[in-house]
Amino acid sequence: MRHLKENNETYYSHFVFACNIAVHLNLSSIFLMVHAVAPCWDVPDAYNLESTCKKIQEWKEYAEGRKNNK
Repeated sequence: MRHLKENNETYYSHFVFACNIAVHLNLSSIFLMVHAVAPCWDVPDAYNLESTCKKIQEWKEYAEGRKNNK
């Protein structure tokens, strides 16, 4: 698979990386939807916008670093 070779990773490492992102973003979405309906319920710190933006930056840096480690 060309995508895996281009990103210097195995199928399993790609699967785990992509699933971790998907789970985090889905949980963040759920917490934000609950907060939209009931503003009195706070979004957990790990899933608020600031934390999610930081996490996305970490994922981006990790992904870029994989390409450089060929």
